[in-house]
Amino acid sequence: MESKLWRLLKILQIVSSDRKMKAAEIARELAVSVRTFHRDRQVLEDAGLALTSDGEGYTLMDQPFLPAVHLTWNEGLALLCTVEGILETGVIPYRDSLEDALRKIRSGIPPQVRQRIAEAADEISVRHHPMVDMSSHHDTFQVLWRAIQERQVVQIRYLGRGYDEPVRRQIEPLAVIQKWRAWYVVAHCRLRDEMRTFRVDRISEIGLAGGQFVPPRSFNLDAFLHDAWMVERGQVRRVRIRFSGTAGRLVRELTWHPSQQIEEDTQGRVIVSFKTGGLGEVADWVMGYVDEAQVLEPCELREMVRERALGILSVYG
Repeated sequence: MESKLWRLLKILQIVSSDRKMKAAEIARELAVSVRTFHRDRQVLEDAGLALTSDGEGYTLMDQPFLPAVHLTWNEGLALLCTVEGILETGVIPYRDSLEDALRKIRSGIPPQVRQRIAEAADEISVRHHPMVDMSSHHDTFQVLWRAIQERQVVQIRYLGRGYDEPVRRQIEPLAVIQKWRAWYVVAHCRLRDEMRTFRVDRISEIGLAGGQFVPPRSFNLDAFLHDAWMVERGQVRRVRIRFSGTAGRLVRELTWHPSQQIEEDTQGRVIVSFKTGGLGEVADWVMGYVDEAQVLEPCELREMVRERALGILSVYG
């Protein structure tokens, strides 16, 4: 017991210093195995002293690291409105920490100023799209966050699109993203031996698998998602869709994809072209414009839209 207490105090000393050390280095310093270090680290986390690793070494979380920040009226208003808008979306990663930070900011604001900011927040409100209900997935976020930080392999049961039953997989998580009203984890899937995206709310079971992985040096999240429509990826194709009527005006107003180009034909109809691998998601998007959207290419996308239209016809006659 004395030896364990000494190790715990030594770990706290190491992670509180300016010198960053990895798990293996700390284990050597303590003259124990890496597994013993992780058991000791778990004891500290259970006591509320969480450790985090940025790849270069471990540090103690929740230590104050920012000096006093002086905000102008507009800066404070913008920050509070934006954060409160994000919190309205439900359970998100770091939600507890975000709420704690918001309370600290509010506690330093004089009551009369706080009241004026509350009134101004009703005048300038930042509203985010409602998302998938994540209230029951707090633990899933916690496991994914820890696995990403520590490069731990994760075991999941996942109900993929098009599957009737969940499938057990081992994944190597690299990033968690929010896109199109849902949360996704980008990970290397050991079952398929490729990089994939998994919707967090479709993970029914999750836990650390007990092994570590080395992230690929070439991985870049922006590059990985560049050719996706939303999150679906595949063989990149050139897509051209012609929009008429109201749809043409609406489509012209927004940027739907980084590679998007817009032109008009001789009849004033809008033609949108881009390159993407997410044809299934594009087909769903096109269906929202009914008869005001016509796929010009590729043929595979035309067939997807046709099959969806026939499915609607079979339901409604």
